Amino acid sequence: MRTLEIPKIIHQIVGQKTNSLIERCLNSWNDNQLDGFERKLWTDSDIIEFLLTYHPFAYEAFIKSRNYAEAADIARYLIIYTYGGYYVDWDIELLDPLKFLRLGKTHNRGYMIVDSTNGSIASEYFCSIVNDPFLLNLTHDIVRLFNSGERDQMFSPQYSGPFRMRDSLIAHPETKMASVPLKEVFAYDYNEIRNPSSDPVTQPLIHYWVHSWIRH
Repeated sequence: MRTLEIPKIIHQIVGQKTNSLIERCLNSWNDNQLDGFERKLWTDSDIIEFLLTYHPFAYEAFIKSRNYAEAADIARYLIIYTYGGYYVDWDIELLDPLKFLRLGKTHNRGYMIVDSTNGSIASEYFCSIVNDPFLLNLTHDIVRLFNSGERDQMFSPQYSGPFRMRDSLIAHPETKMASVPLKEVFAYDYNEIRNPSSDPVTQPLIHYWVHSWIRH
């Protein structure tokens, strides 16, 4: 019988090149901070094996992604759908484990972060029980856009990222995941991180929006 609570596992997709900030963020999620949690670092080869085994319908869209963000988006939705737990981008730092754990207890079947400025949903951090239908429907929407060629008329955030999550949730509202305002979880939003306030941080996480996936 599957649990109806978020599994205690942190999933992170790791690339080849890190820096001191990313290393600090990754280290903040180590096992000593979160007693009883498992941590899974996914490499490209891990993801390919996973998709071919469990979700071959998404394999071509994954390997033909235009950038690492699109590939990671496809992988993360299906990883959390299959195993449950927390997806965390590698440039998100855990500041307060107790507040993080409290959020998981309050929304114990999962939650996603909503930006009130545009309604987009944070693809960089979300959590769920196993087999939440939204995550599978979301991935099918992405694969449909890829197969139809509509992807080529879209930027990555609209195709597979925060705006795709928003639009897919409108089309497929069935989910156990709660919608939580961004500022309850992240210390700063996308615009604030470039000029952060000096006020004390009360949220459990910081997302730095490094954009390491962009090809320069």
